[in-house]
Amino acid sequence: MRTVGWALLLAGALVTGALVTGAPTAAGATVDDRVDDTVDATVDAAARDRAYDMGTVSSSSGHAGRATARVWISSFREKHFQVYGSLHDRDRHPGHCASIRARFHYLGGGTGWSPARRHCASYGEDRTGYLFESRSAIRRVDVRICVADGRRGPTSHCRTLTVRDEDVAW
Repeated sequence: MRTVGWALLLAGALVTGALVTGAPTAAGATVDDRVDDTVDATVDAAARDRAYDMGTVSSSSGHAGRATARVWISSFREKHFQVYGSLHDRDRHPGHCASIRARFHYLGGGTGWSPARRHCASYGEDRTGYLFESRSAIRRVDVRICVADGRRGPTSHCRTLTVRDEDVAW
């Protein structure tokens, strides 16, 4: 698990850099493209290294399209808890995107939201990778998947997956 942890940390640093810069590389691929590949490879490695697979979570019904996310989590015993996987936009309408974020409930008290990660299938690929990491040990995480209006608009049709340590059978 230690190797996967470092790989996820590296992927997290790349995701953070991609969200800030979004700069194209010399080969013409954007940093976002390389991050997606890195996160996808990390998720595959984590799956083999006994990370816990929470399955696929979908946004709520009542909308023609929907957002789905494949969710993996690290052990609650880790110093920095991780939520990662792939985000899928199942609505090809150009005005709708998939959005995901995590809310960490810390052992010492208080909560913190991760930055939202959005993916719009109408702009390219069907999926993108994501990685969220807590600042310290947690007691619970809420993973929220929604349909979003474009890259910056409001979200709707959300569904929340709540995971506590006692809910996960290791």
